[in-house]
Amino acid sequence: MKRLLLLLAVIQVFAFLSSDVFAQKLKPADVPDDVVQALDMQYSYAKVMSWVKEGNQYIATIKDEGSVGKVYISSDGEWLRTTFAVPQNELPSAITAYVKENYPEFAISESCLEEKDNEKTHYYLEVKPDGVGFKPSKLTFSSTGRNELLSREDPEDFKDPKAPVEKPAPAPKDNKQTAANTKPAPKPAAEKPAPAPKPAAQKPAPEPKPAKPAPEPKEPKPAKPAKEKPEPVVKDEYGNIAIKASEVPAVVTKAFAKKVMHPEELNWFLIDSSYVAKCINTGKKTAVYLSKDGIWEKTLTVLPEESVTGPMLKHLNDYYKGFKFKSAVKETRADKDDKTMVEFYEKANYKAKLVTTVIFDKTGKLIRTIDPDYELGGGGKASSADDALDKYYEKMNMSVKEDDSQKVPESVVAAFKLKYPRVTNVEWQEDDNLNFQAIYYTARGKEICVFNPYGEIVETWLLGKPDALSTTIQDYLKKEHKNCKVVEYYTVKKIADKQSFYKVIIQNKKTGEEDELWFALNGKPVDM
Repeated sequence: MKRLLLLLAVIQVFAFLSSDVFAQKLKPADVPDDVVQALDMQYSYAKVMSWVKEGNQYIATIKDEGSVGKVYISSDGEWLRTTFAVPQNELPSAITAYVKENYPEFAISESCLEEKDNEKTHYYLEVKPDGVGFKPSKLTFSSTGRNELLSREDPEDFKDPKAPVEKPAPAPKDNKQTAANTKPAPKPAAEKPAPAPKPAAQKPAPEPKPAKPAPEPKEPKPAKPAKEKPEPVVKDEYGNIAIKASEVPAVVTKAFAKKVMHPEELNWFLIDSSYVAKCINTGKKTAVYLSKDGIWEKTLTVLPEESVTGPMLKHLNDYYKGFKFKSAVKETRADKDDKTMVEFYEKANYKAKLVTTVIFDKTGKLIRTIDPDYELGGGGKASSADDALDKYYEKMNMSVKEDDSQKVPESVVAAFKLKYPRVTNVEWQEDDNLNFQAIYYTARGKEICVFNPYGEIVETWLLGKPDALSTTIQDYLKKEHKNCKVVEYYTVKKIADKQSFYKVIIQNKKTGEEDELWFALNGKPVDM
């Protein structure tokens, strides 16, 4: 018996050690290219927080649209599934009501939104009694409509808490003992016959009175048919009429669920050849464009004033001092040709409410300026933030001339393709040293590779998170640059010197001016 208990304990410990907690942690450089590419195809704009390997699966923890999830990819580069954690207090009431009714005194040990290939996005729950050693019941619910139960899988030893408790039947007694303890019943006493009653004098019964005829029932009046209330017609700013959610193909709704986890005030539109989901996402007005095949095309997001930072804010402060912010819209595109439109009032035009518009690319480089004398059908009047998406596209549809003055040598392009054959949608810029910067995005985030005119790699940059700076650098900035904030920073590897540095871009909070600081890997400032 002791050996059996010891064996069971070893098995439990082994199973625990094989869980996600003890999965093998990986560095981004140790993840195979096929796996990284599979993640990039599914969630090209997600931030990768960590990688682990469990068996033959690679698990990436990502942050996408403010939600943290886990992406499971096979060693062959095949996407298996994705789960986004959902706190219990954010579960739909229909789901929590079902668990409370069917699993009283059980606890929800896991709750998430699960995505799988050829399946609709659904809620996945595990519930089990409090304690150690209990196997969970696995439930799935639809993520739309009434959140109906899709599947329920209980363990073999599951005892339904709603089932009535059966009382055990009494054990039968021994026949011999029963016969021995049983006394013979006494004989019944002889009963005397009772005297017959005397017949009473019979009186003639009175004749019944004729019954009154029942009144004929009145025919009920026909009920008035209830008036059916017409469904309210929802229109967008352009007058497009919203369509029913049931008219949207499943492949489209599935692709939308990957982009927006908890949409509010959602309405669907069919505009030209695209399905457009207009909603409120994380407090911002959002429009997501998808093809009829469920391919994401672009997302428009209305931005608050504090989102206009970095080179964009520097441009506005340099050329439009004293401006007043009106609205901003960011366009995130599948081809990564992202743009941001900012509308504002120049100091001299504020009383007249004449709007100036500037359009930037994703690096903050100016694409086009639209002066306030160009009136977009508004006569110079101020417009609300609600029609910012519409004004953005009306202005973006204007012809924008391409800047052909900067041309990248063929030797540089060929060297980049040889070094990074799987990277597409590259943006090229020429720096002050006549070198060419290739700006692109991977699963690790924004990267920059710098080439000289002969196609030789000079530097490589990797964008980092400002809060990930070492305490040595943060202490230096607090002491020497009190009124500044970190806009972004890069880990820069200089190929010729075989050395790496940190390049930190800071911005003065009052003036908006930016400056570059360089640090060694030990956190000490250096002159470059």
